[in-house]
Amino acid sequence: MIDFDEILLEVGQFGRYQKLLLVFVVLPATLPGGFHGFSQIFTVGVPGDYWCRLPPSFNISELHTILPNNQSSNRWWIPNVRNAETGNITHSRCSMYDLDRLDSPTYRHLQQSNKLENAEHFQNATFPTVPCTSGWEYDRSVYQSTLVMDWNLICDKEDFPTWSLFINTVGTLLGCLLFGFLSDRIGRKKAFFLAAIIQLASGIATAFSPNFTFFCIARFISGLTVIPVYLIPLIMGLELVGPSKRAAVGTTISFFYSLGVVGVAVVAYFVRPWFEFQLAVTLPFTFFIADWWLLPESPRWLMARGRTDEMLAIVRRIIKMNKPDLPENYLEILRSKIEASVDLEATTRKYTLVDLFRTPNLRKNSILIVFITFSGFAVYNGMNFFVPYLGGDDYVGFLLAALVELPSYFLLYFTLNPLGRRGTLMISLEIGGIFCIAAALTPLTHQKTTIVLFLISKFAITISFFVTDLIASEIFPTVVRGSGGFLAQTVSTLGLCVCPLITSVAKHYPWLPLVAFAVLAILGGFATLLLPETANQLLPETMDEGEEFGKHRTLRDILRVLPQRGQLIATKPCADNLWQPESEENHSHHQHSGSWKL
Repeated sequence: MIDFDEILLEVGQFGRYQKLLLVFVVLPATLPGGFHGFSQIFTVGVPGDYWCRLPPSFNISELHTILPNNQSSNRWWIPNVRNAETGNITHSRCSMYDLDRLDSPTYRHLQQSNKLENAEHFQNATFPTVPCTSGWEYDRSVYQSTLVMDWNLICDKEDFPTWSLFINTVGTLLGCLLFGFLSDRIGRKKAFFLAAIIQLASGIATAFSPNFTFFCIARFISGLTVIPVYLIPLIMGLELVGPSKRAAVGTTISFFYSLGVVGVAVVAYFVRPWFEFQLAVTLPFTFFIADWWLLPESPRWLMARGRTDEMLAIVRRIIKMNKPDLPENYLEILRSKIEASVDLEATTRKYTLVDLFRTPNLRKNSILIVFITFSGFAVYNGMNFFVPYLGGDDYVGFLLAALVELPSYFLLYFTLNPLGRRGTLMISLEIGGIFCIAAALTPLTHQKTTIVLFLISKFAITISFFVTDLIASEIFPTVVRGSGGFLAQTVSTLGLCVCPLITSVAKHYPWLPLVAFAVLAILGGFATLLLPETANQLLPETMDEGEEFGKHRTLRDILRVLPQRGQLIATKPCADNLWQPESEENHSHHQHSGSWKL
């Protein structure tokens, strides 16, 4: 069966057609994933302080003079309590004095004993308390309006926001399986637009949620789409370009995803009410409906499914815009080659996840990718969960953790091909793990040092987070690429589920979560050595090609971190003239290299 990469080497690996499609369709399509993936952090944000509201019908202007707390404060009905975690004295957030009982004759005599000579008796008096009877007042210096504040999801309901995040995560788990299956069965394009429409509808439904149950249902449905709206455009973008440009294109796509993560923090900062905020991160993306007429189906997927006519129609558009130097009857020649080499079983058989584990080499690669993706995803998200334990404003902290991701893509842009996928992935995971341990060992009194070490680790882990997706999309064969990628994402989402549990330990052992993340990162880095190098290699199309990919490596090949120059199809680094037209010399080289096989 002809490899679609061979066709791209002839019609243009990254010509005008791919550039326009990337800029106007694929890159904007990745933004909603970052917005909707993290918007709920601000929607269910918990204010820094809150206290019981005084019943509006209670009129006792002198009652506060008999109470032992906050006599110089306007919140005299709130008792003091000792914080079980810090030992500090603070006002109660969930209880107030029982004003009805205090206004009774039994306690009225205390009002007469409120004199200096009776101060000791006054301070030691026991006053009855009750849960807040008229709701709460909130500190709105950071959060102006959230679901927690509007629906009083605190005190006996303080776990509700966590449960809503968990329900959203369960949706993410199921969405990986569902859309992984759909992207391979009905096509990348249909699966993506189905996810985009569901995300748009669930985002609007979230804003108009009348109660917590409805909100959780909307967030579950939204969770189904969080990974697909990012991963499917990434897969489509990588399948549309040639081997020497995949690293640069993949890096650019992931960079735009991180821009979405930064964007949600910026929007949240300027749009504080949760209702307006939810609409602000949803409605701008309605333009995706128009992309249906602009985004083509993946020609690589069409070819793998034996839909030659549809694939050739897209190739014709590529040729028309890229204007390569090809014979006039090129499409007829290509059709005859495809028909002569077609594997009838490969194009008609419906493959499933089980096929990834039928043969030894593909099974080994699949297990390794799943483990490495789990490690990187757990550490990446775990560090995001850990940000509040560093102290500071929630908006600023999240924005800082998001901004540190952006420079990592510029480094990736120039290193992915020279260092290879394996080298980049291993080095980034090991550096992330080492600096995570360094941050864990730093005394709590050196907060600035801890933050710097933490951000360096986050920078490195972000690199690994992207490279894992890239190497997975290059190792899994086309017929199961969507299913394989979503399998890895599904298992990695389990890591997301345990992240809150790991980070919660920081209340008592601040160093322990960072050590746990470091161990995962270091183990994932060493596991990377067992994967084959994919830099500038032709993508495997069939299950047989996937089984043969990197199968005959020696121990020396496994221990070699950096790729050999001789094993690369294209020797130019991905940063070279990415946005420049391919030279005739380079195009000629591509034509002659089109027959190379792995």
